[in-house]
Amino acid sequence: MAPLTPAAATARYGPEELAERLGQYAPTPEQSAVVSSGLEPRLVVAGAGSGKTATMSDRVVWLVANGLVAPDQVLGVTFTRKAAGELAHRINRKLDLLAETGLEIEGAEEAPARASVSTYHSYAHTLVRDHGMRIGLEPDTGMIGEAQSYQLVSRIVRAYEGDLGFAEVPASTLVRGVIKLAADCAEHLVEPEDVEHFLAEAHARGESLPYSAKQVEGSNAKVTSVFTMLRLRRVMSELVVDYRAAKAAAGVMDYGDLVRHAARIAAEVDAVGEIERSRFRVVLLDEFQDTSHAQLELFRGLYGGEGHAVTAVGDPNQSIYGFRGASAGQLFAFPGTFPRRLPDGGLAPAPVSYLTTAWRNSLNVLAAANTVAGPLRSAPVGGIEVRPLEPAPSAPEGEVRVAWLPDSEQEAEAVVEALRVAGRDELPLAERPTRAVLCRTRSQFEPLMEVMDAAGVPYEVLGLSGLLSVPEVADVIAVLQVVSDPSRSDHLMRILTGARWRIGPADLMALQDRARDLARNRRPAGPGAGPGQDGAAAGAARDAGDAASAQDPALLDTSPEEDAESSSLVEALDWLPPAGWVSAAGRSFSDEGRRRLERLAAELRSLSGQTGLELPALIRLVERTLGLDLEVQARPGVPGVAARRHLDAFLDAARDFSQGAEDGSGSDLTAFLAWLEAAEERENGLGITGMEPRHDAVQLLTAHASKGLEWDVVAVPGMVDGQFPGKTFDTWTAERSGHLPWDLRGDRESLPHWSRDWETQQDWAGHALGWFLKGQQEAYPDSYKEQAAAHHLQEERRLAYVAFTRARTLLLVSGSHWRGGNKTPAEPSVFLAELAGQSDAGVVVRGPWTVPEEAGETNPFAGRMLTAWWPFDPLDGPEIRVMDPAAPHDEDRATPLPRRSRPRRVALEAAAAWVRSAAPLALAGDTAALAAADAASAEGAVPEDGTDGAAPEAGPGESARDIARQVQWVLDRAAPVNHRGTTVELPSHISASTFVEMAGDPDALARQLRRPMPRPPAHAARRGTAFHAWVEEHFGSTGMLDFDDPEDSADHWVEEALDLEPMKRSFLASRWADRVPAYVEPPVETTVGGVTLRGRIDAVFREGGTTSAPDDPDARWELVDWKTGAVPRGRDLEVKSLQLAVYRLAWSRLHGIPLENISASFVYVAHGVEKAMHDLAGEAELERILARAIHGDEGAGASAP
Repeated sequence: MAPLTPAAATARYGPEELAERLGQYAPTPEQSAVVSSGLEPRLVVAGAGSGKTATMSDRVVWLVANGLVAPDQVLGVTFTRKAAGELAHRINRKLDLLAETGLEIEGAEEAPARASVSTYHSYAHTLVRDHGMRIGLEPDTGMIGEAQSYQLVSRIVRAYEGDLGFAEVPASTLVRGVIKLAADCAEHLVEPEDVEHFLAEAHARGESLPYSAKQVEGSNAKVTSVFTMLRLRRVMSELVVDYRAAKAAAGVMDYGDLVRHAARIAAEVDAVGEIERSRFRVVLLDEFQDTSHAQLELFRGLYGGEGHAVTAVGDPNQSIYGFRGASAGQLFAFPGTFPRRLPDGGLAPAPVSYLTTAWRNSLNVLAAANTVAGPLRSAPVGGIEVRPLEPAPSAPEGEVRVAWLPDSEQEAEAVVEALRVAGRDELPLAERPTRAVLCRTRSQFEPLMEVMDAAGVPYEVLGLSGLLSVPEVADVIAVLQVVSDPSRSDHLMRILTGARWRIGPADLMALQDRARDLARNRRPAGPGAGPGQDGAAAGAARDAGDAASAQDPALLDTSPEEDAESSSLVEALDWLPPAGWVSAAGRSFSDEGRRRLERLAAELRSLSGQTGLELPALIRLVERTLGLDLEVQARPGVPGVAARRHLDAFLDAARDFSQGAEDGSGSDLTAFLAWLEAAEERENGLGITGMEPRHDAVQLLTAHASKGLEWDVVAVPGMVDGQFPGKTFDTWTAERSGHLPWDLRGDRESLPHWSRDWETQQDWAGHALGWFLKGQQEAYPDSYKEQAAAHHLQEERRLAYVAFTRARTLLLVSGSHWRGGNKTPAEPSVFLAELAGQSDAGVVVRGPWTVPEEAGETNPFAGRMLTAWWPFDPLDGPEIRVMDPAAPHDEDRATPLPRRSRPRRVALEAAAAWVRSAAPLALAGDTAALAAADAASAEGAVPEDGTDGAAPEAGPGESARDIARQVQWVLDRAAPVNHRGTTVELPSHISASTFVEMAGDPDALARQLRRPMPRPPAHAARRGTAFHAWVEEHFGSTGMLDFDDPEDSADHWVEEALDLEPMKRSFLASRWADRVPAYVEPPVETTVGGVTLRGRIDAVFREGGTTSAPDDPDARWELVDWKTGAVPRGRDLEVKSLQLAVYRLAWSRLHGIPLENISASFVYVAHGVEKAMHDLAGEAELERILARAIHGDEGAGASAP
């Protein structure tokens, strides 16, 4: 039993008694000690899955039950809106149960109050809103999100007139650097002018040093790179000053400013601290290891130094967000930053408590996690130890498998097969294990995706950073990059060599020759020299340029390397030479190659002229231009709706970005691409919205993005030295980064230090970059780069710990001896080796483990000659062969490799012939037509206009009949829909509200789809949006990382204008106000009649079922949609009920819940009216309504509900 604290000794009710009264499990001794601790500061070190949320909510219940605080005197703060919603739900639900126990509680006879729970940024926002005027902020200062920040900085960078000739840096890179530096300055409370001064001093120090006469190869370039870095960072700091000035002029602030201003209020205005301390007697700070220096200073200024009851909960082993300004060292600083008050009035460090029981993980998974975290516990910081996790009493044994495979291909195949078997397809969907693959970098996704495609294992890529690697999304981005920036030859190469254009090697080399010719001529690409140039003018300019380069020898006096660096394939494509042109190397374009290049150039010019469109419209235009909308629908073995999943997710990201722009700059393509590149560089991505584990697909994401999530089965592949842990890492001295110099960070004491006290410039630069003159490495063993490498290894170890602790019952960890075509064998990751060492103890099952002798002395994939005819037929895929190096041109000695792609041309041509000749095959199942087609196939018959002979054979794994169905489906979906004289293109997915419109007035919707017109801003719509935002805040809101949410900027100053108060009063007086929803605003989608219907349910309430099963199908579920308009009647209400019918069907399918266990209601808050909708349409009826809406009276004769 836990020792009694002074508060617990005098308490009326103990934690164990309250747990029994509330029908909960008894707390562990560790939990009981935290729950019953006194009103003083306390640090709680809580390991992964140790029940910290339950413990925090139990502490609030204990404090309230014993009359120590009232519920509204408690403040809980955490990072994500999902976590805030969960904490608020736990606390207020338990307080509701407490009120029902009949216990004597001081103040219980008064109106029930609720604890306040918010995110760190939301709390800072409230503080700035209420007290900003005290530091000179105008009350109407607005918030801008990340999208708007990128757009504003993009304009500032384009307007910069200073010297950038010393560093060839793309505008998007500079934008990202300024955004990063501005955020770092805010998070560490540093003024950009101070950064500029620091960098100027460092530059002057380097210049003052002599250059050593002991020159070695590359030394000059190394020294130059450090000077370039310092100059470029100074430019960035100047632009940060401009960025702050632009925000001030516009009367706005970003999230960094928000916390910076809040910290300043806390430090400078004593009255605010007094107000907050009197308002909140108890403060709970969740995920404290992820707080930034500014957030630490904010809460120190308000609640530190006085012995206030602040409880910080965190796990230093899960501090993985250093790139956002977080530092594990801040958690260890808590006891001294928030000291407790002694009886004699003195101060002492706050006490430390521990939660070490892991409720999530099985025995062996937990042992593996403890193994990898062991070195993190070896050196206690500030006297605070980090204890290993202990298993829960009822923890299953679980399994950890480790493997070291001969090569990366075999590793991918082994991982996918293990996940396939673990998926338990024979079980009902809701009972199948959830599965995930957590990768260190998203570059690992593609090989796994290829194997999953070949094996037929469904998968889903999560997070924007992972999304960018999906082929169809990468194609769209490539086009956007090319039309935005003519220097992006890298992206043009993807387009040129892709399946659509298939430009051959000879034509590519000729195009490169053309680019070098233009580079020698070096005309600046002005307004008339880009993709939008008039054709005649372009031709004249080309001819003039060709003549000039031929006549002026000086223009030819350049090296091939210089030409290559300055040339642009995009420019060459737009400035194709006259017919008959021959390059200096004797190359020219083939006739077919030239035709394709001219068509592509015209296509890109056309798209370039549309870059002013809103981003979603531009992306849809690119999709249609590339034919991607049809291509993805025709993929074999993938349902049409699922095939668009990744394109739709990318569109959603673009839509979020555009909607964040309130100043009409939502079409800023440069800013959007910079935003995407930031996601690509940050392997963790830009945040995952509303993600829930799936039972029907393997989810692929990065280890960074997995924090806070859990699955039954987790695979962590690629555990090789150099990849996980990686050898490349960011330091502030990286040339193009925007990092704040570490010497200026608030947590600088825990970071490596770049000493600038050296005798020569080479030593000075070498210490920064980890590079030294030959023979000097031993003289300077503790370089800045080596310190940074040790620091990086600790960060990687924490990341591995987070990845391993995501698994409940099965953890798969693997690597391979040979990686790709590398000639040097890989070594097992130190983390994998540590796990493998536990096999004798029974912690892990050691699977295949390849020793070097078995793998061979050389990589079988290195140096082997793989050949394929290229460009290849995209429908059949490449036929890859291994050539004999001794006879590389002897086709007879080539060995074909097994195909991973399934040849499809024969089957598709047969299916297309059937589609052209036969009656249309209905998607819903014209079985007679399909049967006839099958019969024709069996008899060898062919369509009348086909080729004589038997029908071609289908490709392996799929019949021509199957492809015929898919092709007809694609044609049906792409074809215009004629409805009552109005021609529209049917969208691939629609919202639930659009479905209601379609059912209610198909003609009006058809007109809108045929010619989309912007809808005028409606006061009622704004009113509804504001009310929904208020309800979300009331319930605790939903799940995106708060600092990455461009929509988390609700304007609290418009409530009066929108007349929200009457609706808020009506809501608070209703039965819903005191109920705690299981979900708030969960996104849902489902397929009806081949169309994806999407929406967000305002609130989902649950009654009954097993508490430990979040989605227990035996529970009763109620879906609620808040309405702020008038109450409809009769048929209008019946039609509107289709929205609830769609939500009900989607919720049933998503969670495997019987339809009869789900009810749904509209709540018209402006009128205090609740409409429980009975007899909602089911799947078949919704399909009939959809068919009727599309095809009119010919569509199955369905009647409206």
